[in-house]
Amino acid sequence: MSYHPHPQAPGYWQYDGLPVQADVETHQFAVATAQRRLAPGARILDIGAGRGALTKALLDKGFNLTCTSWNDRISFQVPAYRIDLDKSFGVADVGGNRFDMVCAIEVIEHSESPSQFLRSIADLLDPGGLLVVSTPNVESAAARLEWLVRGRPYAFDGDEIKQNRHISILWKQGLEHFIALAGFDILELHAHGPIRYANLRQRFFKSPVHALMRLVLRGDLEGNSRTYLLQRTSAVPRSLGAEDVL
Repeated sequence: MSYHPHPQAPGYWQYDGLPVQADVETHQFAVATAQRRLAPGARILDIGAGRGALTKALLDKGFNLTCTSWNDRISFQVPAYRIDLDKSFGVADVGGNRFDMVCAIEVIEHSESPSQFLRSIADLLDPGGLLVVSTPNVESAAARLEWLVRGRPYAFDGDEIKQNRHISILWKQGLEHFIALAGFDILELHAHGPIRYANLRQRFFKSPVHALMRLVLRGDLEGNSRTYLLQRTSAVPRSLGAEDVL
């Protein structure tokens, strides 16, 4: 099986007929990372698996998969757990064993407490375990233009909040602070996904502006998604306390 363009949704992808609900590059990076860094049969947890495209891709590569899903839409046989990602969770909630790698692709922005979410994942990994986590890149050229014109990026507005639950905007410095507090080291950071234009008119007017922004502005202007490869350290995860406020 392989990833292929979605026949009914231009610009989107499928794996084995299952829709990819993220930039396909993030899925491909997670699969390539598992193949590069893990032994065959390693235990992987896919959090917020949706219809299961990434779960199935990793399963087909010979890994031992478990997933969590809040919509119970996994259509093939794999251990699946329904957990509340707004509350602390641990190994007892996902079968009682720790994992070699956890994937959380475009999930953390749906949580009420991203820092708590990362601390809970840390509990699922032994020191040296890996986490692939991605989230919308709110510093991209496209998102910055939306900030300027509309006062917020499209991914965190209107129905994206009410129906898709995009509720936690994570900029690079804030997310990386949460990552460190949760007890992870950053091994890799990537920008994934091309800018999508709704029509030719949008492309005609916006693409020159985006190109100019890339020339004059600093920061992560490329990619729809920011994707991290993290490694669990032996540090004890901690949360922000009153002593962290000057």
